[in-house]
Amino acid sequence: MNEQIVVKTYKGRHAQATAAFQADAAIMAAQGYVPLSQSWAEGAYGCGSFLVALILCVVLIGIVIFIYMLIVKPPGVLTVVYELRSRRPC
Repeated sequence: MNEQIVVKTYKGRHAQATAAFQADAAIMAAQGYVPLSQSWAEGAYGCGSFLVALILCVVLIGIVIFIYMLIVKPPGVLTVVYELRSRRPC
């Protein structure tokens, strides 16, 4: 039995996640699913990573890590909700 609502996530940079979504959307459409909504969430470092970099600032290497964390953002997540639409015979 097919589920009516399917939620999929595509991780990576925005362009990579969008490309993965577009490839998967064609497959899902063949199964009768259409995308209802999508949302993009930027990646973020956790509190632990920030605290480790802050503590390592006492040692000179921590400053480099801290600057790296400010400049380079981790990959985000594209979340897409699909709904199963009944196919109408032609």
